[in-house]
Amino acid sequence: MSQQASLINLHISPPRASSGMINRPRLTALARLLTQYRLCLVHAPAGSGKTTLLAQWHESLLESDVKTVWYSAGEADRDPFAFADGLMLAFKASFSEIGASMAARDEPDAITRLVALVVRCVEAAPIALFVDDYHLAEGGDGGETINRIFAARIPNMTIVLASRTRPSIPIGRLRVSGEILEVPVEDLFFDEAETEAFFQASSGVTLTSEESRQMHGYTEGWAAGLRLASLVLGRTPSAFAATPPTGSHRAFAEYFLEEVILGLPEKICRFLAMTSILDALNSGLCNAVTGWEDGSEVLEYLEEVQLFVVRLPGSQRWYKYHHLFQEFLLARLYAETHADIAALHSRAAQWFIENGSPMEAVRHAFLARRPDWAAEMIESYCLYDYLSHGRFEIFSRWMQQLPRDAREERPLLLFLQVWRFINMRRFLQAEQTLRTIEDLAADKTSRLSVIARETGLDVDGRLHLMRALIGAYGGDIAGGLAHIDELAGRELDHLAFGSVDLDSIHSYFALQAGDLTLAEKLTWRAKGIYDEIAVHWGGLHSRAIAAMCYIARGLMQEAKDVAEDALRIARGNFAEHSYMVALPSVLLGVVAFDRGDFEEAEQLWIRAMPSENATDVSGLCERVLIATTGLVRVYDATGRSDKGTNVLVRASRRAYETEDFRLEFQLAIERANRAFRLGNRSEGLREWERLSLHLPEAERRFPASAWQIWDPFHVVTARAMMETGQAAAAGEGLRDVEARAGREGRLLSALQVSRLIGQLEGATRAPASEQQVKVGRLQDVYLDIAPANARQVLSPRRAVSVSEPLAGALTRREEEVLELMRWGLSNGEIAAKLRININTVKSHTKNLFSKLGVKSRTQAVLKGLG
Repeated sequence: MSQQASLINLHISPPRASSGMINRPRLTALARLLTQYRLCLVHAPAGSGKTTLLAQWHESLLESDVKTVWYSAGEADRDPFAFADGLMLAFKASFSEIGASMAARDEPDAITRLVALVVRCVEAAPIALFVDDYHLAEGGDGGETINRIFAARIPNMTIVLASRTRPSIPIGRLRVSGEILEVPVEDLFFDEAETEAFFQASSGVTLTSEESRQMHGYTEGWAAGLRLASLVLGRTPSAFAATPPTGSHRAFAEYFLEEVILGLPEKICRFLAMTSILDALNSGLCNAVTGWEDGSEVLEYLEEVQLFVVRLPGSQRWYKYHHLFQEFLLARLYAETHADIAALHSRAAQWFIENGSPMEAVRHAFLARRPDWAAEMIESYCLYDYLSHGRFEIFSRWMQQLPRDAREERPLLLFLQVWRFINMRRFLQAEQTLRTIEDLAADKTSRLSVIARETGLDVDGRLHLMRALIGAYGGDIAGGLAHIDELAGRELDHLAFGSVDLDSIHSYFALQAGDLTLAEKLTWRAKGIYDEIAVHWGGLHSRAIAAMCYIARGLMQEAKDVAEDALRIARGNFAEHSYMVALPSVLLGVVAFDRGDFEEAEQLWIRAMPSENATDVSGLCERVLIATTGLVRVYDATGRSDKGTNVLVRASRRAYETEDFRLEFQLAIERANRAFRLGNRSEGLREWERLSLHLPEAERRFPASAWQIWDPFHVVTARAMMETGQAAAAGEGLRDVEARAGREGRLLSALQVSRLIGQLEGATRAPASEQQVKVGRLQDVYLDIAPANARQVLSPRRAVSVSEPLAGALTRREEEVLELMRWGLSNGEIAAKLRININTVKSHTKNLFSKLGVKSRTQAVLKGLG
C-alpha cells in the first residue's frame, strides 16, 4: 500500500523546485492572469521548461489563496476512465479539508463522476486545475476526459495544460471567444540574461556576457539544453572552453535517446536520421532525400508532436531542427555502417539545382565528395548570385575545396578567381592565374580548351578584359586603355559577365580619359543589364561611374540622385562597412561638401574610409582618394588643419604599404597643392620637386588624357612657377587646362581652374557657362585658404607641414634619397636618377638612418610619412 500511495502522490503533487530554477518575470507574472481564462495551454517540445513554469504558476496561485489541483499524466492515463480516476484522487486530496467526498457511485461512469465532483468543488472555491504531460493522456483516448469537463462549461474553473502535442480541444473556438491563454514555444526559450542567471544558480558558474551570448546561441535558449550544459560545466568548468556543446555530447545524447527517440516508430527514426543532413526541410526536399512520398505527412507529424522541429517564417512550409538535435541525429547517422551519406547529399544537391537554389546545391555536392560536379554547378549557376550579393568568402572557400584539376578545367571559375584577386589588390596572383589560363587555352586538348569551345567562351577577349581591370584597380591607366583598345569594336561572348563587364570597365576608362559622353553611354547600358539580372555589384559600379560623370559636369543634383539610389541598393544587399556601401557614400560626401554641409560630408567620408586592418575588397582608387582629400579640405575649412595633416599622412602611408602608385602619386599632388593653399610656399615647392622625381613612372602609367591626375598636377606646377617668378608661363599652362576641360564638358574642372587663375592674377573672371552657377564650394578647392594679399598678416602663424617629423632634420639631398626610397628604387637606381655615385647614395642613406633612428629602408620611409 505504501508503494501505491507513493505512486499516487507522484501524480498529484507538483514537482519540487530543482537547483537552478530562476524566476523569469515575463513568464511567471502570467500567473495572475490564469483565472481569467477557461484554458491556458503551454505547447512545446521536451525539455522546454513546461513543467517548471507550471510549478511556478501553481506556487504563485497558492500564495494568492487560489485553490489548485495538480496532476501529472502518465502512460496509464491513455485510458479515459483511468485518467478520470486519477483526477478524482487529485481533487479529493486538494479538497479533503473542506469535506468534499466522492460523487455517488450510481453515476454511469468515472468521467461523469469526475464532472460531478468538480462541480461540487467549484461551489466551494474557484479552481485552477494543472495537468502536466497531457500528451501522454491524449496518446490514447484520455483526452476525452478533459473534453467532457470543458463541455460541462463549469464556471470559476481554469484548466492549465502542458503538452508536447497540440491537444484535440477545440482551441479555435476558445480563441474566438477569448477564453484561452497560449504560451508559444518561443516564449519559453531563455534569453541571454536569463541564461547567465540560470548558470549562476544551477552550477555556480559565472558566465561573462559574451559567454552567455555564446551559450544562448549554442542551445538556442532550450531549457533542457541549458540544464545539461550546466551539469557538464558544474563537473568540468572548462568542458566547453575550446569548443561549444554539441548534440553528440554524452549528456545531450542520453537525453535525446531517453526522452525523445525512445518509443518513436522506426520509420520516423529513419526519416529523422536521413534528413538530418539538411539545414532546412520541406516535403519535396525530404521526399528527394529519403526516396519516400509522404514527406508532408511526416513533417506535419513532427510538428504536431513538437519533436524539435520549428516551422520557419514565410508562406512556404519550411522547417528546421534544433541544431543540438540535428547534431545528435547526424552522429547517429554517421555511426550507421550501412548509411550511404554521399548518396543522401547527392539527392539533396540535385533537388536544390532543380528548384533554383544553386548555393545549397554546391554545398551538398561538396559533402557528397563530388568536387567536379560542384565546380560545374558553381560555373553554371552561381556566378550571378556570387556577384549580386558579394558572397566573396563563400567563393574563396569553394576554390580552396576544389582539387587543382577541377579548378583549372573550368575557365569561368578561373576568370572569377582573377577578378577576386584584383579586388583584393593581389595583382601578381591575378597575372599568374591569367598566364595559367593562357597556357591551358593554348593546349587545344586541355579540358579548359574543350569547355571553352563547347560554351563559346572568348578566352582571348576575357584575358584582355581582366588585364584592363588590373590597370583600373592597379593604377595603370595607360596599360588598361591599351587592353580596351585591343577589344575595340568587338563584343565578348554572351556567357556570364562578358559584354556587360566590357561596357562597365570601358566606361571607367572613358571617364578617366575625359570622354564623359562615351562613359555615360556605356555605364547606363551596363546598368540596365546588371539590374535586369539582379547583379547588384555591377549595378552599383555603373551608378557610381554615372555619378562621377555628373560631378565632372557640375550637375550636382543629378549626381546626388544617382548616388542615393546606389546607396539604397548597397545597404539592402551588402554590409554597412563594405566597399559597396563606401563608394556611393564617398560621392554623396562630394555633393554635401559642394552645398557647404561640412558635417554631413565629414560623416560620410569617415564611414567610407577602410579601417586600418581592413580585409574587405579595396575597390577603385576613388574610394580612398576622394574620402581622404575631402576630409582634409573639411578640416582645413573648419580650422582643424592638424587633423587634416594626420588623415593625409595615414592615407599616404597606407598607399605606400600597399604599393598603390596611383593613390600615392595623387596624394602627393594633394600634399603640394595643400601646402600652397595654406600659404606654406617652401613646403609646396619641396613637395612639387619630389613629384618631379616620379614623373617618368607617372607618364608611363597615366596618359595625357587622364585629367583626374594631370589637371591637379598642372595646377601644382603652375603654382610652383608663380612662386619662382614664371607667372606668364604658369598662366598659359592653367588656361590650357581650363580650355581642355571646357571642350570635354568637364565644367567643374574648368570653373575650378578659372577661379584659381582669377585669384593668382588678382582679377575676377566671369563664369564660362550658366551651368556653372549650380556648383558651390567645390569650385574653390584650389583657392588659397589665406588670400594672397593677406599672407603677410598670417605669416606669423605656424605653417602646416605634411612632413613635420623631417623638418630641419635632413639635408635637401637626403630628402631626395628618402623620397626615391619611398618609390621603391634601389641604391643603383637612386644614383642614376640623381646622377651621383652609388657610394654617395649609401653615405646619404647611412646619415638619414642615423638621423631618423631607424635600421631599414622600410622603417625610414614609414617614419618619413609619419
